[in-house]
Amino acid sequence: MPKSAHVRESHPLLVHFVSQIGLTGGHALDVACGVGQNAVWLAQHGFTVDAVDISSVALEQAQQAAAQAGVTVNFIHADLDTWSPPVETYALVIEFRFLNRKLLPRLKAALRPGGWLVYQTFNLCRLTPDSDFPPEHLLDIGELARTFAGWDIVESGDDGGPSRDQSWIVCRKP
Repeated sequence: MPKSAHVRESHPLLVHFVSQIGLTGGHALDVACGVGQNAVWLAQHGFTVDAVDISSVALEQAQQAAAQAGVTVNFIHADLDTWSPPVETYALVIEFRFLNRKLLPRLKAALRPGGWLVYQTFNLCRLTPDSDFPPEHLLDIGELARTFAGWDIVESGDDGGPSRDQSWIVCRKP
C-alpha cells in the first residue's frame, strides 16, 4: 500500500482552505476525528496533530491509517461532553459533521490568537418530514456566524453539501 493511503478522502473544505491560504505546519486539533482521514492529511502536510474521538473502534482505524501513511498523530480517546483541550495551544482547529454546543467555548479557548477554525456540520435544513435526525444536533441557520462574531470570518454559509443542508465557517481568532 502506498505511503499516502488512508481510509477516506480528506474533507474538501479542509483541503481547499489550507491550500488557499498556504497554511503549513503548526499544531492542529481535529475534533470528533472519526477514522482520522483529516488528521492524517494534516500530518502529511507538516502539522503536529492531536485528534480526539469517543469511538475506540474509529481511533484504532485512524491509528492504522496514520501508520499506513507513515505519519504520527496523537490520537486521544475522550468524551467530548467533558473533554477540554489545552488553552491557546492550536494554530488550527477543525471539526466536521459533529455538533456539541457546550464544546464551542472550549474550542474558542483552545485556539491561540491568530489561529484558524474550519468547521462544518448539518443544519436545520436536514430536517424533512421523513427525517429522524435529532434537531438538537443541527445548527440553526446563521448560528456559526453568530457564534464567531468578532472573529475574522473568511467564509461561511448555510447551504453547503449536496442536499444544501450543511453550515460551515472558516475564521481566524483575533
